[in-house]
Amino acid sequence: MPFLPANFDREAFERHGITLQDIENARRYVVILQGTDSRTYADIAGGCYYGTSALLHEVIEVRILLERDRWLLFRSHQRVKRFLRDNEDAHVEALKVEYPYLQRKIVEELGEKVELGDLTIANTRRLDYERLVESDLQLPIFPPTQLGIRRAVVLLDRLKKCDCSRRET
Repeated sequence: MPFLPANFDREAFERHGITLQDIENARRYVVILQGTDSRTYADIAGGCYYGTSALLHEVIEVRILLERDRWLLFRSHQRVKRFLRDNEDAHVEALKVEYPYLQRKIVEELGEKVELGDLTIANTRRLDYERLVESDLQLPIFPPTQLGIRRAVVLLDRLKKCDCSRRET
């Protein structure tokens, strides 16, 4: 499965200054932590808006971690995992980029509004929602509801099926 920016959201890449080196670092990071058969690897390889959101998360996270340990991508799975656990703020900073991006794309592509809390729970797990709530994110995060979470699951599924190759930036 390729891990190339062929059909990613180029506007998001430009907004965050993502380079080919960032993409390669993110690829290596995901492979070290999760392997090439992981859901994250497959999500990113799928490209488009959903893949872009996953890649944005990994790029932001690994950029921060590499600032703190430039040799991180040459370390073992266990050491990288422990380093991430000790530097949880990098994951939180990545969440703060990933979820507003997903929320914006759902509005732009599907014409639907979804709350960040519902979206976060629908896409990952409660811990990431709690991390976002506790962060200094400058966007409102309302408590998720079962109906909102179910709706967010449907919207994420629809976003995954969008054809972002039709939009040129």
